[in-house]
Amino acid sequence: MKRFILILMLLGLGLCFHIHADEKGSEIAKKNDELKKAKDSSSELTMTLVDKKGAKKTRKLIMMSKETAEGTDSFVEFLEPADVKGTKFLTIAHKKSDDEQRLYLPALKKTRQISGSSKNSKFVGSDLFYYDMEDRAFEDSTYKYVKDEKYNGMDCYVIEAVAVDKSSPYSKSLVWINKADYFAYKIECYDRKNDSLWKVIAMVDVKTIDGVMIPSKTVVDNKKDGTMTLMQMTNIKLNTGISDSIFTVQNLEK
Repeated sequence: MKRFILILMLLGLGLCFHIHADEKGSEIAKKNDELKKAKDSSSELTMTLVDKKGAKKTRKLIMMSKETAEGTDSFVEFLEPADVKGTKFLTIAHKKSDDEQRLYLPALKKTRQISGSSKNSKFVGSDLFYYDMEDRAFEDSTYKYVKDEKYNGMDCYVIEAVAVDKSSPYSKSLVWINKADYFAYKIECYDRKNDSLWKVIAMVDVKTIDGVMIPSKTVVDNKKDGTMTLMQMTNIKLNTGISDSIFTVQNLEK
């Protein structure tokens, strides 16, 4: 995945792969990478956490992202419930080094930097890892074409992506890319430890705004833990000129 945040705003999770091993896969991946993207985006997000017994917790937050020369910076702030209100998360992209990630905890009035060893931890109790929240550049994965397959009535190409970074929690990801629009509608993520299926990420509702495809409803199904995270985006705005000051440590700690 090029970046998770644009799964959300995004970005429509525009998956990017390194041209390396498979000519057909390379052509498919390149068309996906060339889908129109927003210079910046903002939205409100309702995140529903479903535990293995079916009990639900709902969280509401705002999300913002902006393209830079280094990649995609992103900012998240939780609005409710009270136990997470004021929690903020910042990702600053870097091309030649790990992205900088910081989490502000209002109860402690402290900012914690997410280290490399912590990036495989769950993001505020959801089925997303901090690793999933990082930006992904074109060169960050190798890939190959696997097969053609129907998904939700769509004729899709299935691509296998393998992260160059050996610290990735995933051994590989299988991606379903629609032949009609080259958007990625489904991703299966496999555990690096034993190559078993870990998560299924499905973009179940996709909107087109100013020519940019946005997954407004996304489901993350954690097959290993038996839990699920549902994400519904509303009030989506693109190219509004979001200030660079939003994506700073100073703003995080305000």
